[in-house]
Amino acid sequence: MSVVRREARRRWSVVAGLVGVLVAVPLVVAFAPVRAAAVTRDQVLAASDRPYQGYVETRGSVVLPDLPQLGELVGLFGGTTSMRVWHRNTDAWRVAVLDPVGERDTFRTPAATFSWDYGRNLWTETVGDPAVRAPRAADLTPPELARRLLRDAGADAEVRALAPRRVAGIAASGLRVVPKDRDSTIGAIDVWADPRSGLPLLVDVPGALTTRFLDVSADAPADDVLQPRAAASSGFASSTQSEITSALNSVARANLPGDLAGRARVPGPVSAIAAYGSGLSRFVVIAVPGRLGQRTLNALRDGGGAPITQGYLIRAGVLSIAVTQAGRRTYLIAGFVTPALLTAAAGQLR
Repeated sequence: MSVVRREARRRWSVVAGLVGVLVAVPLVVAFAPVRAAAVTRDQVLAASDRPYQGYVETRGSVVLPDLPQLGELVGLFGGTTSMRVWHRNTDAWRVAVLDPVGERDTFRTPAATFSWDYGRNLWTETVGDPAVRAPRAADLTPPELARRLLRDAGADAEVRALAPRRVAGIAASGLRVVPKDRDSTIGAIDVWADPRSGLPLLVDVPGALTTRFLDVSADAPADDVLQPRAAASSGFASSTQSEITSALNSVARANLPGDLAGRARVPGPVSAIAAYGSGLSRFVVIAVPGRLGQRTLNALRDGGGAPITQGYLIRAGVLSIAVTQAGRRTYLIAGFVTPALLTAAAGQLR
């Protein structure tokens, strides 16, 4: 073998060795033992309103039926959602849902909530807090979801420590919260948080969804990032809380009862939509008007719903949904509750 060939082989061996080291470093980091100080439930709840920003990915495992009222929920709870999040406090934040063709942004300011649809080039302003609204992507960031679930689990929920794991490059401490509410289908809530700040980095609800930061910073977002700015060429629509409430009451004229299945109705200004109970076993009832009600009933039936008296019921992961008819009225009932509880509520509506 010539001296030139030996030298070439030596150089390539060095290159191959360097490549091997570079490939091995992430694997060593991934499988190295993770150590982190313990974190408490109170620390997680107290940290949910700290400043932060980063990239979030949610993965839902709930296969929902194609009901007209579910809309965006089908994608949120049954697929993968990527988000960019900027959060200063409860009255100053922005969440951008990213997709291959653009994004959909939600801005929260002290005066109103703004949404921007890139595909439609449309801005929508809602002044005040709506009395009723559907879940949105911003509700599924790890800090927000952890805050809601740990609060609703109740002070009597059992708390266990989980093994630390690395999330977004941080050695995160874990805890499992086991609710004692037997009427809820949520059996456990797993949270991993930054032990220094308590900020939730990953939340896993078995049978429902997982949401985690892929990248996160504790720096407060800049003012210009949080400021909604509509271009002159954009469409713009505005509404107030009272206008939304009036529209909902005019579409479905129904007065729901004061209690269902042993749960008191949560006070609210919308007569045809109401929540019942508290905590994780809270459920919502919607009076669906006219032909839309029949379409809803047919969709649940065609989606594999089990027959109940004058209706159908389906359980999708931890979510139970029932549709029942009473005379000319159709009612949609849903919640993270047992089918037995929804069946009892549906029977009382009839």
